[in-house]
Amino acid sequence: MSDEQTPHGDNSIHIQNSTVAGHVVGGQGNTVNVHNYPEPKFPIRGMPHANPHFTGRAEQLAQLHAALSQQEAKVAITQTISGLGGVGKTQLALAYAHQYQDEYELIWWLNGSSGLALDTGLRALGGRLNLHLPADDADTARQMVLSWLSSAAERWLLIYDNVDGGAEENETSTQLTPRTLRPYLPGGTGRVLVTSRNQQWANVATVLPLREFTAEESATFWQKQLGTAAAEEETARAELAEELGRLPLALEHAAAYMREKSKSAGGYLRLFRKQRRALWQHTEPPNNYHATVATTWQVNFAEVKKTAGAAELLALCACLAPDDLPLDLLGKAKAEAMPGGLRPVLTDELVRDEVVGVLLRYALVQSNGAGQWGMHRLVQAVYRDEMGEAERRGWVAAAVAWMTKAYPRDKHDMTTWPAAARLIPHLQAVAEGAEAGGGESEQAAWLNNEVGFYLHYYGQFQSAKPYYERALAIRKHTLGPDHPDTAQSLNNLGLLLQVMGELTAAPPYLERALAIWERALGPDHPDTATSLNNLGYLLLMMGELTAAWPYYERALAIRERTLGPDHPSTAI
Repeated sequence: MSDEQTPHGDNSIHIQNSTVAGHVVGGQGNTVNVHNYPEPKFPIRGMPHANPHFTGRAEQLAQLHAALSQQEAKVAITQTISGLGGVGKTQLALAYAHQYQDEYELIWWLNGSSGLALDTGLRALGGRLNLHLPADDADTARQMVLSWLSSAAERWLLIYDNVDGGAEENETSTQLTPRTLRPYLPGGTGRVLVTSRNQQWANVATVLPLREFTAEESATFWQKQLGTAAAEEETARAELAEELGRLPLALEHAAAYMREKSKSAGGYLRLFRKQRRALWQHTEPPNNYHATVATTWQVNFAEVKKTAGAAELLALCACLAPDDLPLDLLGKAKAEAMPGGLRPVLTDELVRDEVVGVLLRYALVQSNGAGQWGMHRLVQAVYRDEMGEAERRGWVAAAVAWMTKAYPRDKHDMTTWPAAARLIPHLQAVAEGAEAGGGESEQAAWLNNEVGFYLHYYGQFQSAKPYYERALAIRKHTLGPDHPDTAQSLNNLGLLLQVMGELTAAPPYLERALAIWERALGPDHPDTATSLNNLGYLLLMMGELTAAWPYYERALAIRERTLGPDHPSTAI
């Protein structure tokens, strides 16, 4: 079956009714009342492990606690930790959650990088709350979870991590902003903690700006990471901390290098200054945060390049989404489609383990200890900047090839959907990277189509549209306007416009798809029957019953001839 048959390709009936704590929530005007949900067991904890190296921030933790523990508050309190990337916003939020967890019956950590990521996290929370959420209606599922929170007597804390969208918004952006986060926020009397690079939260939340470490916190950090030192080394560490802007992430990278090489702070400082002068020889050394981080990472980048395959794996990961890097799926990559230096990493598990270990050692990727890896988005950005344009396009193409191979192909096998959900953010990242680099290939079109289909199926209609449109544009350009894959994209866009309520805009897409399939596949092909059925259903939705009739009759006749009178598609 081709994926143009779903969603809604054959008039499937979707039951979208659920009950939240006895309140009826119904889709499409229908209601079902179910009251026998098992009560959730508290406390509920859904957050990462505590960071054993967390340093300082006592004042900020006290401020957070004061803001979030106002007993007189009768509504939900939203607090934002804002600051530049790498300053430790996530670690501060995590430290607060662990330090004050006894004050909450429920704590839940959410990835706030996009609406899809938030919906996925809220859906997981709904599962822990024993809510029966609809599988194919993201808006209803979200509202059911938020409704539970809004009416809950239990004290809860939600942490929305990395809501990093800026002031500028556009149709294709996946990042949430203070304004677009509103539909994902619950009411009630709980607490919400947001981390964000964006500082424009005044109309949504109280803001706690987070700055770099103090000199005292930097000294404590060095001691935790490197142990105690003689007075001369302590002085050198203090000087190094100042040179690094006392940025927590920069200090962590430096400490990793110093431990690995048994290097003193003075030795690292001399190397750092040498690298900085080489990098900025024609300009004044910048004093801003990003440049300091970029210069610090040059040392670690140079070190990992000494291990065969490490720089290549870093380049590949820099083209993916930063969270939950699918390094366990590297063996599924098609080695011959990858740059030569990466092939031993793909084909030899021992080499792969060594290379991943090197990246972990220098803190260029992180592990949560449970088989998941991440890469800080600033590391990704800086490393991509290291590449020339041609090299960057090559690594984006390699990431496209990998995701095309790793992503589950059979959308009708629902057991593959958890794996698909995990890879969708990476498909989005490489698809957007390919578009930014002007990359147009059949694989890029396929990835855009798969992302669009996933978002479409789970009710993220507006988000799905740009991906479908991009797939159609690529296929028209690379395959031609009359190719069956182009017809698939036309059909998917038509179905999407239909479910979005744009009924008058949908017919040209479905009519064009039908014409292509009739010519390319023949008038009696099952895909032609599906296209006829889709167009008939659209006309039915538009109230044009007489016009719909012949399309349904033709679809039925084709299926009886090609599939037989007892086939499920014939029954539909």
